[in-house]
Formats: sequence, structure tokens, C-alpha cells
Amino acid sequence: MDGEMTRSSLGDVLLVEKFCLAKYEFSHGDVIIFRSPSDHKKTMVKRLIALPGDWIRDPESHDIIKIPEGHCWVEGDNSTSSFDSRAFGPIPLGLVQGRATSIVWPPQRVSKVERRMPTGRISSI
Repeated sequence: MDGEMTRSSLGDVLLVEKFCLAKYEFSHGDVIIFRSPSDHKKTMVKRLIALPGDWIRDPESHDIIKIPEGHCWVEGDNSTSSFDSRAFGPIPLGLVQGRATSIVWPPQRVSKVERRMPTGRISSI
């Protein structure tokens, strides 16, 4: 199995799938693990909201942004306190280290990581 364990900021240990890196095969709503664009020593876990070529509406500024080739837009599920693309913009796909597939620790939280999208985020320009 091509995967590894990663600890999220909430203390969950995640199983990370890396096959998706071969061709950058990601989907809207995936939870991805990536190097921080501002500090490459730090690892971040966020939900992938937009892919290259997508148009996204920034919920705070209401600007519509086109995601450049080779980049993606990520956001935390807790939007009121998340440091994410709303602060640092689209991130290079080269910073992505994998996709979270399961929570494996603690035992009471063992589950699959569900793919989901917040409504109204992708614009249809």
C-alpha cells in the first residue's frame, strides 16, 4: 500500500493515499495534505475546493478568482478560524503530498474521510 500516517491539527491520525500524486488526480471535496506555502517545514490538512481552470467566489471579498494551471484552492472545514487559500491564495499542486482516506486514531473516531463540498463555492462563469 502506498500511503502513510499523518496527524491532523485536531490530533487525528490520518491514512494518506499517494497514488493520486502520479497524475495529480484529485476531486473537488478531497481532504489533502500539503506543505504550507509560507513555511515548507509545516504540513497542512485542508479540503480541496477548486482545481486548475475553476472559477471560485471568495466568500469574504466576493471576488471571483480563476485558479491558475498547476494550482488549487483549499479551505478548512471551520471557515471562521482556518488559515487557508482565503489568506494565502491558490497553492501549487507540487506542494500536495497526498489525499486523506481514513481517520485511524483515536479509536472512537475511526472512519473514512468523506469527500464533500460547501455549496455555492464554484462559480459558473
